[in-house]
Amino acid sequence: MRVASDDLRRPTVYFDFLCPWAYRGAMWLKAVEDAARINPEWRFFSLSENHRVREGQGGRPVWEGEGQAPEGDQAYDRFRQALQRARHEGYLKADLLETHRQAAATAGLDLERFHRDLAEVDLTPLAEEHAEAVRRGVFGVPTLVWPNGRSYYLKITDVPPADRAVALYDAIAGIHAFDQVIEIKTPESEGTLPG
Repeated sequence: MRVASDDLRRPTVYFDFLCPWAYRGAMWLKAVEDAARINPEWRFFSLSENHRVREGQGGRPVWEGEGQAPEGDQAYDRFRQALQRARHEGYLKADLLETHRQAAATAGLDLERFHRDLAEVDLTPLAEEHAEAVRRGVFGVPTLVWPNGRSYYLKITDVPPADRAVALYDAIAGIHAFDQVIEIKTPESEGTLPG
């Protein structure tokens, strides 16, 4: 199977703000994007909702709580990055309104509009993105899905240096040439992951 290079430039990336694997993946993909190799589409996948449903627990989905998504792709991307950094670099709780306000300020959003939008927030798009991910078989984050339907979930222990980020992306994207490969996995046994 040959994959057009254009197909590899526009992966959909499923993420969860709370996940450190998704954070590292986002920082890695930002370097690949900065090198003008990809233009990812970021989509939400709730790990907590996925676990809640799989374990048969009651309660309500996370999108029935408080949250917000700024308007526009660029504003959303800046907000997503700021919220992930607040959570994983600043160790702030990502589910607190104050953390979201701080991320909005860091992202350079119009704070007046941000506060107005909070009163009218509609989290239906998050629920729809999550449902789409479930239909696609997503179970963890980050999961990259290409237009041809091939997808990969990966964990990286450290964000690769910017000069190696594209090489890692190319190695993963190169697997597209082999339909026979459906999974590559490193056992997470003692000594496999850094301490």
